[in-house]
Amino acid sequence: MTTATGIFAEPAPKFSAEGLAAVLAEHWALTDPQLKPLDSERDLNVLVDGRFVLKISNPAEDAAVVDMETRALEHVHAADPGLPVPETVVTASGEPVAHPRDDAGRTCLARLITLLPGSPLEGGPLDEDLAEQVGVVAARVSVALQGYFHAAAGRTLLWDIRRVPEVVATAVVGAGRLGELAERVAPALAATATLPSGVQHADVTLTNVLASRATVTGVIDFGDMHHTAAVADLAATLTSVLRFSGGDANRLWRLTDAVLRGYQRHRELSAAEVAVLGELVIARLLTTLAVSAARRDAHSDNHRYITQYDTNSEQALDLLAALSPAELADRLARLAGTRDLTNAISPEDLPARRAAAMGGKLSPLFYRHPLELVRGEGPWLVARDGARYLDAYNNVAVIGHTHPAVTRAVSRQLAELNTHSRYLHAGIAELAERILATMPEPLDTILFTTSGTEANELAWRLATEFTGGGAAVIAEHAYHGASKWMADLSSNEWPAGYRPAHVATFEAPHGAPDELTETVAVERIRLAGETLSAAGERPALVLADSQFTSEGILDAPGEFVAGLVSGAHAAGALFLADEVQSGYGRGGPRLWRFLLAGVTPDLVTLGKPMGAGYPIGAVVTRREIADVLARDYEYFSTFAATPAAAAAGHAVLDVLQLTGLPAQAAATGEVLRSGLREVAAGEPLLGAVRGTGLLAGVDVRSSGATPSRAVTKALLAELVAQGVLAGSTGPGGDVLKVRPPLVWEQRHVTLFLDRLRRALAALRD
Repeated sequence: MTTATGIFAEPAPKFSAEGLAAVLAEHWALTDPQLKPLDSERDLNVLVDGRFVLKISNPAEDAAVVDMETRALEHVHAADPGLPVPETVVTASGEPVAHPRDDAGRTCLARLITLLPGSPLEGGPLDEDLAEQVGVVAARVSVALQGYFHAAAGRTLLWDIRRVPEVVATAVVGAGRLGELAERVAPALAATATLPSGVQHADVTLTNVLASRATVTGVIDFGDMHHTAAVADLAATLTSVLRFSGGDANRLWRLTDAVLRGYQRHRELSAAEVAVLGELVIARLLTTLAVSAARRDAHSDNHRYITQYDTNSEQALDLLAALSPAELADRLARLAGTRDLTNAISPEDLPARRAAAMGGKLSPLFYRHPLELVRGEGPWLVARDGARYLDAYNNVAVIGHTHPAVTRAVSRQLAELNTHSRYLHAGIAELAERILATMPEPLDTILFTTSGTEANELAWRLATEFTGGGAAVIAEHAYHGASKWMADLSSNEWPAGYRPAHVATFEAPHGAPDELTETVAVERIRLAGETLSAAGERPALVLADSQFTSEGILDAPGEFVAGLVSGAHAAGALFLADEVQSGYGRGGPRLWRFLLAGVTPDLVTLGKPMGAGYPIGAVVTRREIADVLARDYEYFSTFAATPAAAAAGHAVLDVLQLTGLPAQAAATGEVLRSGLREVAAGEPLLGAVRGTGLLAGVDVRSSGATPSRAVTKALLAELVAQGVLAGSTGPGGDVLKVRPPLVWEQRHVTLFLDRLRRALAALRD
């Protein structure tokens, strides 16, 4: 071996029982101690009085290394007081280390540390629960050592797996297969240079993890500490566990899963770390076998200790090395949750495979040439080919795509707890209170759902129970959800000739504002009620999207909306404001579009934007309405009001309320519509511009023999070509729908208008 491995070449300290007693008496005032030798690779460890461990380092050990270990224990205790690691007992003179001479006259460094309960897991039974606990303590030690630095951590150490090619070549004559595998892992070893690193324990193995009654009770022996990648530290832990697989592949992967579960509860692994983890485990196994081969003959008195892992290491190595690096990395990525799903199917095969598995025409895609999107950030979406698109359509990402506040909040909560709402959880109750605080006073009850569709279904149940009616009145081209019930209440989804007997429609508020009075709205609801009465039906609910988005984004005057409410009540029905598309700050600081109309609905439904990508919805109503349903039923939805959903909901509200996004959205929307009107004024293909807040609808006209719907589709395709994603709406599918995330600023409006002009010019060419 090289000169850097002197502590492995130098014989361990030699002390007689009398000599040990003298050391303990002189430096720690311990007399007549009860001593029991403990295993050690290169040092001398002795159990003292069943309470302490006397650690006498190899005479070749550097004093700075011992100082590093001592200070590391202090750091870990401060960083994670609940983590069971030993404490150093200072000498009578107040020093952490004594300097006795052994029987051969060699000066050694001696420390006395507290004894932790339990016995080493090595050699005993190991189930998946214990393996998971080992993963937990490995991560906790690594995290606790973050921020710790010591100059001695840069030492050259035989057990540093980054040195495996050198160790194998030096230790094993005619390295053969071990040499080939050392070459195989070299790229992974090199990759650790760019991964998260620090001073690591590097030996949280079954030899150094203590347990009692199937519970981990401590981590000992910081003697192999050095500066390395955190994933290399994990590799040492995982290797020691996988030696228990006994050559059984299924057991090996179950143990791997257990360790990763435990580890990632406290330290999340990056995809880059997982990509090299398998190769680092192979490197650790190679190191184990190479060190054993080099030392077993030279230290025959310690042969059992040195060779104890050989057979199990070879079995684990056989299982892992049988997989290619790519196969091994893929398996670990699947278990760690870092698999790259973006590249799971080739771009060439993706359209056909999606269509074959997902219903074909039943689940269509946007645009003439469907996009494969792989990433989002703020107002931008990125395709697999790297093309970047300004998002002018998606209100789900109300505070921008992949907002870190939502991502972190949901991830943190998922890592802690996510279960259904039959249990108390403060986050859920507080979210309910926060949303209710934004509503008019009579609305005092909120029921969470998983989507806008489910919210509208629940509102329908509430209305039918409260009123005793069984029919609904909707706008003539409404959309309120995708379920069977809601499809019947979504007239823009009806196939030709279909009209449910329990549903009547009212004329949407097209036309001049001064013609859309409260009286007009009341009359429209009355006429719809008569239609239902003629069919033997009694209305329970009048519902409308507050911005009439599906009808073409209509600016209904407050008087008209008030007429819908009073018309509903006159018919014995409740009024529902569907805020799924128009709410959550899109209309400005008051958050809800119906408030701009000056009305108070009986029911309000919320959806898409609530979780900014995490599924959550809600119905807001009065307690008297909810109580009627509660007389005969309970409401429960497994994934409604989970702690993770609540975390997403809080994060969205926090960003909206603390950053003033709704006010910005209202101002940006004014700029957007003003710019759209300027474009439309000189463009024969565009007509009226409507909208409130950060929402705009632009009528698209026919072009010669080409109908307006076809022109709209062509315009959307040209916008995609210009790097903008928009949508269409309206009864004829001929209204350009601009409904971007609220993070749009004036520069995004300027870019959108520029690309719209280019797209229109391309249609004329």
